[in-house]
Amino acid sequence: MCPRSRARSRGFGLVEVLVACLVLAAGVTAAQRLVAARVDGLAHDAARLRAARAAEGVLTAAALATPGPGTHPGSVQGLRAETEIAGTPHPALRLVRVRVWPDDGGEPVELVEVMRVPPG
Repeated sequence: MCPRSRARSRGFGLVEVLVACLVLAAGVTAAQRLVAARVDGLAHDAARLRAARAAEGVLTAAALATPGPGTHPGSVQGLRAETEIAGTPHPALRLVRVRVWPDDGGEPVELVEVMRVPPG
C-alpha cells in the first residue's frame, strides 16, 4: 500500500469539518429566522382578529340602534374605534362603516354594511 492511499482513508480533514460546520450553522440560522418571523406573524394575525371581532360587535350595536349620520369616535374592548354613518338614496337605509385599530398599531380593520334605520 502506498502512503498516499493510506492518508486518504484516514477520515475527514480539518477543512472538510469546518465547511460542514459552516453549512450546518447557516441552516440553523435560517431555520431560527423562519420560526421568529412566523411567531411575529401569528401575533399580528391575533391582533387583527381581535380588532375584527370588536368591529363586528360595533356593527351589531349599530344595527340595534343606528346613530345619526356623521362620524362617531369611540373605543371597544380597549381598542380605538370609529363609526361613520352616511345616508343612502333610500331614506330608510344607512351606510355604516366601522374601523377598529388593532393594538399592534397596524392598519385598521374596516367593515361596511348597509342597514335599515330602526323605526321610532
